[in-house]
Amino acid sequence: MQKEKYSTTPCYGYVPRIKYEFKDAELFGSEMWKYQILNKVKFWYGTPKPGNDNLKSKIILGIQCVYMDSISGNKKTTEQHCGDLSKEDIEIKELELKEGDFFTNIIIDFDCAITHIKLKTKDNNVIEVGEEKEENKKIVVINTEKNIQMIQTFFGYYDTYGLRALGFKYISRKNFLLINLMGVFRLRHIFKTNEKEREKWKNPDNLKKLNYKMLTVVKVCLLPDKTFFNVIQYC
Repeated sequence: MQKEKYSTTPCYGYVPRIKYEFKDAELFGSEMWKYQILNKVKFWYGTPKPGNDNLKSKIILGIQCVYMDSISGNKKTTEQHCGDLSKEDIEIKELELKEGDFFTNIIIDFDCAITHIKLKTKDNNVIEVGEEKEENKKIVVINTEKNIQMIQTFFGYYDTYGLRALGFKYISRKNFLLINLMGVFRLRHIFKTNEKEREKWKNPDNLKKLNYKMLTVVKVCLLPDKTFFNVIQYC
């Protein structure tokens, strides 16, 4: 069921014969990528190294992301998916989101490489890198008025010159929240059926070991039935 809730865009751009592939979802292994929130993006922009006749103007040289686990609050940073960064004209732009905000829209310009990216968030924060050109512009439409989508994880290709192609996984905000609540229901079931586990997490010494978010989840799952379902309904 969860797999059907996620969508994947094409990989926009050009895939050279010799390239490096990246899939940020693989950073987390198994199914844990589904609980990640794209928290921060960082771009390098500048002139590619000499040697490719098709790349004479400035391009996006690379991308790096930080993802935050929606359950634990822990963050992971990807490797730098970058080409050569030895030129002196390199610009770096980055945007880190506040809690509750998420990326919803993207415009990508590409020819032989990614030349321009503009990302917008729910709270109207914007990061824009490169020069927009109408003939190369691709507006990736994933949202409707009633169904707001979250950009989940990026994937793509780069080489020694720069970022060549980029795509991403996405999911509606509503479905993302429901998937996260499934973990809460599983923990609730454990506490209801396993007295030893329930008593363990009633112990204040064990609760002190948890971060704030996990402490909140555990305390909610220990509530009486009526109070618990009132909280879930509110969420």
